[in-house]
Amino acid sequence: MDENNKNHRREEKPYIETAAFDEEKEETVDSLNGKERQPQTPPSGSRKKKIVRKRVYHAGKLKALIYIGAVLVICVVLSSFALNAITDMLAISKPDTAISVTIPANATSAQVGEILEEAGLIRYGWLFGYISDYEGYDGRYQFGTHVLNTNMGYTTMMKEMEISDSVRETVTVTIPEGYCIGQIAALLEGNGVCEESEFLKAINGTSYGFSFEDSIPNDDEIFYRLEGYIFPDTYEFYKGDSALNVIKRFLQTFEDKVLTPETVSAINQSGYTLHEVITLASIIQAEAPNVEEMLKVSSVYHNRLNDKLNFPRLQADPTRDYANEQILESNRTDADIIADAYDTYQAEGLPPGPINNPGVDAINAALNPADTDYYYFCTNLETQEFYYASTLEEHNQNVYKAGLRQSAFE
Repeated sequence: MDENNKNHRREEKPYIETAAFDEEKEETVDSLNGKERQPQTPPSGSRKKKIVRKRVYHAGKLKALIYIGAVLVICVVLSSFALNAITDMLAISKPDTAISVTIPANATSAQVGEILEEAGLIRYGWLFGYISDYEGYDGRYQFGTHVLNTNMGYTTMMKEMEISDSVRETVTVTIPEGYCIGQIAALLEGNGVCEESEFLKAINGTSYGFSFEDSIPNDDEIFYRLEGYIFPDTYEFYKGDSALNVIKRFLQTFEDKVLTPETVSAINQSGYTLHEVITLASIIQAEAPNVEEMLKVSSVYHNRLNDKLNFPRLQADPTRDYANEQILESNRTDADIIADAYDTYQAEGLPPGPINNPGVDAINAALNPADTDYYYFCTNLETQEFYYASTLEEHNQNVYKAGLRQSAFE
């Protein structure tokens, strides 16, 4: 049994050595042939080990990236602030809004800057203060109320509030009832209050912060936005004043004298807006010379407005006059379109806006018409006698009586 085992061992050894020799031989042959031996495909059951590479973080590079990012953020923030500051200083793309501010006596640049910022005129009061000091305006501000505009730059505001070296001269100006914007602008310039062109520009493009301005429609066919709201009264103005100051005075007076609790209540109950009431009042103002006639004329227009099927147009002569004398005489490219909208012989209902600036009596008449069945009226131009009628036939006879026609049948 031992001998058989020995023989078995002898047989295994040559087998192993032969296999080794054969592998070396194959490698030698392949080397001689110049061929690289391809690795053998591992058995299907074997697993191939994956090489996992470990990521190495370099602390120095990470800190550099953080530093660069912080610098970029700071640059963006500073650039944004610089842009906002320049925009504020020069009033670039800012709204056209008039705002009143009150400057106390001996106010410093810093105090003025703070007042302007609180009023919403500027964003950076502290920056205004620094520039004011640099420009030499510190201690040179006139105390009192100033009307400034959000579209003014810093230096323009400084000049507007600066103390004048000379005593300011005043002038008394009376605005008659029924004057239109164009007439008022010429009157103000004629009295040295402000320039006509500056006044007309500020009438249309500026908001003055009064709540009643919200009732004015945003309508391109309105010729002058504030027509009807420049309250006729007697005023004392500084000569060489700004148009903003002057208009603010007019609008404040309108609010004080027209928008009383009683009048506001009457407007709310009338079924008309404030703008429509002032528009109708302006027509009444142009038609009638006294309160008695105003109430009757108001009844004619109310009756027509309440019967649009039979009377779609008001046919008020003053609206045609306004269209021809004010609108068509302007240099606006859309004057023809606006004039047609105001001419109540062509357009139906009320015109887009007032044709003048009515007084309290005309406004009250618009809210409280006489109780009549009149749909027509006419006036003798020489005697100023009024004739009223309920039918067209009666009206034609009245036109003849008033001397406006040669015959009642024309």
